[in-house]
Parts: sequence; structure tokens; C-alpha cells
Amino acid sequence: MKGIQGLILALGLGIAGALFNWAYLNRAAGDVDTVGFIGVAPDKNIGRGEPIREEDLVEVPIPAIPAAKLKDFAYRYEDRRTVVGMNVWREVQGGSLLLRTDLKSPPPALQFGQDLKTGTNEVAMFVPVDTRAIVPSLLVPGRDSVSFLVSRSRLGVPTPAEGAEGGAAAAPVPSPDVPLPAGAPELIGPFKILAVGNRLGDAEVQRAAKIPQLQENVIVVSVKIEGGKLETKAQRLLQLLTETNFRQVGVILHARQAK
Repeated sequence: MKGIQGLILALGLGIAGALFNWAYLNRAAGDVDTVGFIGVAPDKNIGRGEPIREEDLVEVPIPAIPAAKLKDFAYRYEDRRTVVGMNVWREVQGGSLLLRTDLKSPPPALQFGQDLKTGTNEVAMFVPVDTRAIVPSLLVPGRDSVSFLVSRSRLGVPTPAEGAEGGAAAAPVPSPDVPLPAGAPELIGPFKILAVGNRLGDAEVQRAAKIPQLQENVIVVSVKIEGGKLETKAQRLLQLLTETNFRQVGVILHARQAK
């Protein structure tokens, strides 16, 4: 009997200790330093391209230690006035933190010419493309690379012709709607995309910023100049574009390289 009584006593003391610890931790939790971060109210959703309203936001307290790292990825609640009125580029569900990646902005200008070895220059080359055969929104400047399919035809080059006065005159330029003659096209590339028309980044980000997409039929690519000359593939591309009177060319998208 004494053994059973001792066991019961030990169990009782263990339960009492657990309750005491729970009560202590529960009370101490109220004394933990926290940092407020911006969250979206559970009953609110912010749709893609919609502006953030102050009434959509709530404060989410985070313990100070993890908050020190979280500040690089989310917005502090005290800074909420800086995000009110900004458009999110993707839907933000209610009950989630507002992340910095939710408020991407389109790049302000073309980015090229940095971090090159001595004697090398990077320039932007404009290439007309056939938008009937590609989906421009899938091409992301700065992340994707493409090669171009160009016919070897010289049909687009104006040729000398006798004018009414006996002088030389340029022959009419064929309509750009006329398809290139049959023949195996030449594949030239790859080239890093700098822009698709006036778009310098992700298509979703541009739409969220309410910036209309213009001139999707022109892709701007990065080209190197070494020793005062265009790199070989760029020279060949320019040659064929000139021979075809800068007709629109086909596009081959390359897989993105793992970082």
C-alpha cells in the first residue's frame, strides 16, 4: 500500500508541476517583447493589381528574436502608411503577412553594361519578332534568353531599277505581311533579353502597375562589343536582318539556368 501511495503522490506532484509550468509560461508570454508586422485581415483579400487600403491591414505581433530576421521579408506595422495605396502584383489572401515580394515594381530603366571585363562593352540590340508565333508575356527580361530563327532570303533588300528619267531608283519594298520564302532558317543566339517592347520585367508586375504593354513585336537583347566589333553571333544576326529588310523573325526560348 505504501508503494501505491508513493506512486500516486509522485503522479500528483508531477501534474502539479506541469500545471505550474504552464501557468508560468502563459503569464510570461505576456512579458515577451514583440514587433508588429503588417498582416491582411482574415476577412479581407487584396486582388492582383488592387491598391492596399488601410482598413485591409491588421497588426501581427511577432516575438522580437525572430522579428529581427523577418524585417527583411515583411513590412513593420509602423510603416503601413508607406504601403497604403500601392498595388499588389499578385493576390494576397486574408490572414497572411504582407511580404515585400507582394509589392514588386517594374524596373525604371534598362539594366545592362555592368560588371564587364576590361575591353568589353555591352549594348542593347533591337530585334523585330513575329508575335503570332510566340507568347510575349512568357518572356521575362533579365531572366530569359532566346535565339532567333532568321531566313537567309534577300527578298527584302531594295534593288536598283531604272527610273522614269533613266536614273537609278529603289524597287518597292515588299509588304512585311508577305511570308518569307520557303527554306531552312538559321538559328542565331542565345541572347539575354533586356526588354520586350516597353516591358523591362515580369508581365504581371507591369499590369499591376497599370503600365500598358507597348511594341511587343520588338525584343531588346544584350550584345557584346569586343575590340570595337560586335560579337560574331550579333554580326550574323544584323547581317540577316539587313538582308531581309528587318522582317520579323522567329523566337526560340531557352531554359533558365539554375542559380
